[in-house]
Amino acid sequence: MAEEFVSKELFGEFVKRMDERFDRAHEVAEERHNSVNQRLADAERSREQNFVHVNQRFDSLEKRMDMFHADMLQMRGWLVRLYGLVAFGFIGAIALILLKDVIFK
Repeated sequence: MAEEFVSKELFGEFVKRMDERFDRAHEVAEERHNSVNQRLADAERSREQNFVHVNQRFDSLEKRMDMFHADMLQMRGWLVRLYGLVAFGFIGAIALILLKDVIFK
């Protein structure tokens, strides 16, 4: 009954063309899939590089903070010595005032 509308040769040609079109559609879909996979791989590499840069910046910041902490400890030492000298001078001046009669007789 189907031969009344379409001959076997025409139907065979139709099937052949449909197979070619499906093959081409499969190739296009595969190309797009590969393209998406490549983009995802590129994005992953970029993310990893960003993490490397962020970690380098944190390491640099940590080194700066360590240097700052060392500088603050050094400054604290100098201030303790300076206040020690000022306190010693102040106590010495008070001692001189209190003992001036004994010392300068």
